[in-house]
Amino acid sequence: MADLLIAAPVPAAAAARAGRGHGRAMVALARAEAVRLVRHPLTIVAVVLFLAPWVYGLVSGSADGFPVLSDAAVDLQLVGVFALGSGALMTANLAVMRGHRHRTEEFDGTLVLPPAWRVGAVLLALGPYAMGVTLLVGVRLGILALQPGAVGRPDPFEVLTTPVAVMLFGAVGVLLGRLARSAVAAPLVLMLIVVSMFAALAAGALGRPWLLGLTPITPLDRAYPLPAALVDRASGRHLVYVAGLVAVVALLALVRSGARRVLVPLAVAVVVTVVAGVVQFRADPGVQRLRAEVTRDPAPAEICRQVGDARYCALGEFEAWIPSWAAVVAGATRPAPAVAGPALVVRQRVWLVGRPDATGSFTSSADADEERVAAWQDADAAAGFPGAVTIGAGWGPDRAAATFAGAVAYRVMTGTALATQRPICGARGALLIWLVGQATPATGRGLRAADDSSWGAVTLSDESLLTSIAVPDRDAAPALTLLNRPSDATTVLVREHWAELTAPDTPLERFGELLGVPVPAAPPAEERMTCAT
Repeated sequence: MADLLIAAPVPAAAAARAGRGHGRAMVALARAEAVRLVRHPLTIVAVVLFLAPWVYGLVSGSADGFPVLSDAAVDLQLVGVFALGSGALMTANLAVMRGHRHRTEEFDGTLVLPPAWRVGAVLLALGPYAMGVTLLVGVRLGILALQPGAVGRPDPFEVLTTPVAVMLFGAVGVLLGRLARSAVAAPLVLMLIVVSMFAALAAGALGRPWLLGLTPITPLDRAYPLPAALVDRASGRHLVYVAGLVAVVALLALVRSGARRVLVPLAVAVVVTVVAGVVQFRADPGVQRLRAEVTRDPAPAEICRQVGDARYCALGEFEAWIPSWAAVVAGATRPAPAVAGPALVVRQRVWLVGRPDATGSFTSSADADEERVAAWQDADAAAGFPGAVTIGAGWGPDRAAATFAGAVAYRVMTGTALATQRPICGARGALLIWLVGQATPATGRGLRAADDSSWGAVTLSDESLLTSIAVPDRDAAPALTLLNRPSDATTVLVREHWAELTAPDTPLERFGELLGVPVPAAPPAEERMTCAT
């Protein structure tokens, strides 16, 4: 009897020693699997796909010279998930199905590690893979931060979302390998995931960002940047949500492999994931109040600086863009003999509350437009900036520079600020196009791009403010021809005839006579655009 009592603990001790041995063997196997994942051809292809747009932008000169680093971290999530995440899913699936692919599963019973431990090793191997993804994301953001026009700083939670989302894709590949012994299962599921994410992106653009929030990508509620004080992204809660998905999928793969005592952790992971997924859609009341205040009047968030004869007011960290704004203003106003109206002020605005496209409907009433314009003008006057030229939150691409130059030219010619969508024709329209095109090289390129995509009119629009200037193609044509001539001689003529060229009733034909450029024939009356005077 005593012998039996002494011998009873032996199986438990042996099991504990076996567990410790299995743990060490699993870690050793995970190191080997991590090397295989990193060196796999699919991983190399995924890295190339991730870096290719960046390298192309650097080589071609099309890279954004004015990146907003907080938004750049979110933008990298999309290409990171599709490129690196797809590579992780496929390589992890191939790793967990290695025995099936090589027809060696009947010998698995002779291996040191049981199936659940071997699957755990592949899951652990995703950790070094994710660390490599973090390094790639950090390098790309670091290079962007070195741009002279870079503003803001990336949110650490949004930076970490990319490698965690890649781990999620890898865990899905492992689970698929345990559920379906088929080589086509992983590509089919990957295609389904990609299609679903694109559908969520489309739904987000149509006013349903909550669908995008259910994906691994941080949801955005607008397509233009904002200063950090106005950003309301639940980055930390969304990261917990994605990490919870990783835990749920990984634990399901272990359950499928025969692991025991994982049901409680699985239940906890499910609860954490659901709670984090729900609370990520709760808006911050303080940020919402500030958004409403800044929409009405940007004064609470703006920083003003005098450059030359003009004053510039930017929102928060966007102050770094003022020198590039000043260059456009100097170019657009250079041919003008004098700026009409009050001293020129450029004021950055955002429209975050009451936008007609907030639900994807893109509809607005004339009364609502007039009320908004009047409120903005009253706020400008109260701040001591009557007739301020408004610039939106986006900056950098040539089209944005051309749009801003158009707003400055409109203010210089008319003495009033552009606050809504405005068609402009005749000599005024042609002069505006010429002023935009000759302002800076960037505005010239942006104007040409707008002309290449025009359909009846050259349109310069600011999506962040829903403002635009449209000049019919016929009215823009003489000015585009004039841009091919030396600007100094044209500037002399423009200054000499400024009053007549900026008069609202001066016809396009007179523009052609004064500046010596041909004017296209007028289209039929029913095809002409009705323009403001």
